[in-house]
Amino acid sequence: MDTKLLKASNNPDSNEKRQYFRMNTVFPVELEFFSPAGEKLSSSLLQGFTRDVGEGGLCVELKSFGRSTEGLFSFGNALELVINPTFLSGPVRAGGKIAWVRKEDSPHPPHYTLGVAYTRIDPAANRKIIRFAKRLVWVPRLAAAAGVVLLAALAFFVWHNQKLVGENKKLVGQLIASAEKKSEIASRLEAVEKRKAELASEMRSARSRIKGLEESLAARKRLSEAIKALEAGKKDLQKSLEAASDLGAGSSKEVFRRMMEWVRSHQNLRTGLVASFEGDVRLEDWAFTYDQALACQVFLLFQNREAAEAVLDFFDRKAERKEGAFFNGYYAADGYPVESVIHVGPNVWIGIAALQHGRATGSERFLPLAESVADWLIGRQDAEGGFQGGPGFSWYSTEHHLDAYAFLGMLHQKTGKEKYKRARDRVLGWIKKYAYSAKDKRMNRGKGDATIATDTFSWAIAAIGPPTLAGLAFDPEAIMDFAEKNCEVTVSFAKPDGQTISATGFDFAKAKNLGRGGVLSTEWTAQMAVSYRVLSDYFRSIGDSAKAARYREKTDFYLNELQKLVITSPSRVGQGRGCLPYASQDDADTGHGWRTPRGKRTGSVAGTAYGLFAWMGYNPFDLGRFPGDTP
Repeated sequence: MDTKLLKASNNPDSNEKRQYFRMNTVFPVELEFFSPAGEKLSSSLLQGFTRDVGEGGLCVELKSFGRSTEGLFSFGNALELVINPTFLSGPVRAGGKIAWVRKEDSPHPPHYTLGVAYTRIDPAANRKIIRFAKRLVWVPRLAAAAGVVLLAALAFFVWHNQKLVGENKKLVGQLIASAEKKSEIASRLEAVEKRKAELASEMRSARSRIKGLEESLAARKRLSEAIKALEAGKKDLQKSLEAASDLGAGSSKEVFRRMMEWVRSHQNLRTGLVASFEGDVRLEDWAFTYDQALACQVFLLFQNREAAEAVLDFFDRKAERKEGAFFNGYYAADGYPVESVIHVGPNVWIGIAALQHGRATGSERFLPLAESVADWLIGRQDAEGGFQGGPGFSWYSTEHHLDAYAFLGMLHQKTGKEKYKRARDRVLGWIKKYAYSAKDKRMNRGKGDATIATDTFSWAIAAIGPPTLAGLAFDPEAIMDFAEKNCEVTVSFAKPDGQTISATGFDFAKAKNLGRGGVLSTEWTAQMAVSYRVLSDYFRSIGDSAKAARYREKTDFYLNELQKLVITSPSRVGQGRGCLPYASQDDADTGHGWRTPRGKRTGSVAGTAYGLFAWMGYNPFDLGRFPGDTP
């Protein structure tokens, strides 16, 4: 190797090297060498890794494989590069020339660092590489600066914060105490109902077995008296339950309002996005698109129009799209996509949130946003009326089709446009063909996929509705009964304050098949509660008061169990407000390709939002009366 060449490469005043950004991560680069005259100098590609990057070039580190390799590292030689950034969906191809060389003899074999000046590179790809490098340089510095500012402000806010924490913890404590008392009474009521049914069955058997009049009359009298006694006891228990409900009613409303404020406290004021989790450092700045749609509707429920419109403004005017669709998640702080994955479901939910904004405010400001989502969706509809999971995916999800059916129906209801009705009806045809097992009277997770997913059961009721399901020969009661028999779990939940409670709700899947014990999902339990309320309202509308009462009791039972899971926020931002964890167990396999967040004190926007939907009697798939509207 030319000694003069190596000496020049170590010049600290090199203009090229001052343009580089030092990176704390690397990505692979493949190099092919050519002489200044264009002659190919190497028979195969050499592999190296980036060390620094700049707008005009990059530094590449690679090993020597002998004199023949070292002979390639001459000034003026041209290179063809294939750069493979881990944060882009594909490689970046570029041309360049050697600007400087540095050799390191130890360890053996020698390592070489080449300064490569670009002669050709796609400007958009280059900007993304530089933006990524700058983020790696400046984000830690900005974080450190922010930390200094926060520490300076902490002394000022500590007294006020502690006062708020105390008040919020007291309210949450009252809510939980009320829930535990109601849970105990509800369990006793359930036992009374079961015993009453047993006695009624015994009475029927007595009529058929006892032929003698006296014996028959005596048996009937005895059983009638027992039933009357149970009825009297039931009335007493119901009065106790009503008293317990009244006891917690005032604190419940205030806690629910502060739970909305907990969601609002995690909204970035610059982007409008709401961080999805509090407590898992891996996900602390991730804002999942589905969660943004839920948060927007929570703000609408509490008449916080400004916060709701900040979310929709991001997707309407700022969000980066690909092929006309939104990514599954963005960074809350700067709005850049977290990942390059696009699924149908999250896009549909943004459309639903836009329509619910119009329903709640009377404004059509975001109607074009909803229609753009619908038009993208219709463009993906296949000959059977279905949608693959997203660009680059071949699977079909029942959940996505339930979302799409409701959304397209709501949009047709709003606009009267026939194209949305036609698309909705074709989706329903797909659901009829692939989503329901008539044999087991249950929902499938997708096309050719019989995995149990609890949300497909609850959303079938909430998105399609009992009358339409019955018209398809789907049995809505059997669907919910299957979910209850296969997915209901009772778990012990260790709360952050050290208290351990027992709560009943719904798992993500059939727990006994996963080998990790039951895990209660707050979001999916709330979804089931919403659907029980839909069933109760349906049977009340057709005059079946017994079934209406039965499903309302189930609604209240699971709402009360959910209420027991409320935790107080541990963060300074949360200030002790109530929120719901994502699940009763952290870092657990859901059975559907992802795990629950880490951390025993991790608050979830999705769990908290759907919990508020359930408590407030709100079905996001229904464009009918909005909670708070005058009847």
